[in-house]
Amino acid sequence: MKIKLYLMLFLSVVLLQSCAGKIKTVAKPSLMQKVDYDGAVISEKKHTVTLTHYTEFKYIEDKIIFNLLVQNRGKEPLSISNENISMEFRKKDEASAPIKLEIQPLEDFMKDLENDYFNAGGRIVSRIFSNIGRTADRIEEAQMIQPEAAEGIAKTWITQFLSSVENLEGTIRVYEQFEGIVPPLVFKPQTIMPGSTVTGLIIYDIKDIDEKAEGEFNAVISVDGEEHRFTFSRSI
Repeated sequence: MKIKLYLMLFLSVVLLQSCAGKIKTVAKPSLMQKVDYDGAVISEKKHTVTLTHYTEFKYIEDKIIFNLLVQNRGKEPLSISNENISMEFRKKDEASAPIKLEIQPLEDFMKDLENDYFNAGGRIVSRIFSNIGRTADRIEEAQMIQPEAAEGIAKTWITQFLSSVENLEGTIRVYEQFEGIVPPLVFKPQTIMPGSTVTGLIIYDIKDIDEKAEGEFNAVISVDGEEHRFTFSRSI
């Protein structure tokens, strides 16, 4: 019974340590807004605007991405472009002036995406070579004391090595897929016909915001003279 209790306490500490210090961004809908099962915030007026925090890019750094959806529920076509979208970050300290964010151009984002995935691949390769040296030393020591243990160490390392290689290959495949998939997904200025819906990713470079800064992302989407406001809280 005591062993089970100690194990539960140990796991609790590990989980708390793994969660500590991580920044999370979550929606803060108003009383008039709805939240979908996937965290999408829905604002319904004459037209419907939905904003979702998008987190599908595994290795992307210094970015916050939202998926924007606009439904024209009127009887006339309406146009939407970057001019209809504003975003700012207000730090938790209300005395600080809000940081105005601009939508990042697709070309710049694709360059950053390539760099981030290249760096991720580099870290995997570095880890592989680092493990080679440490494992070689362990095998050499084990051979002098317990030869059969050296064989076990080698087998374990081979499994880890193959897993790392597979991880590297997967990272490369994902980036190659993103090269073709991402451009059509990014938001583009367009005209929305009555009854139609358009969607697209809006991307912001946030390298000027401290990675541990807490606060709120405030978005305003202007559609046909009406404003749809969204708030996403950023906290540890």
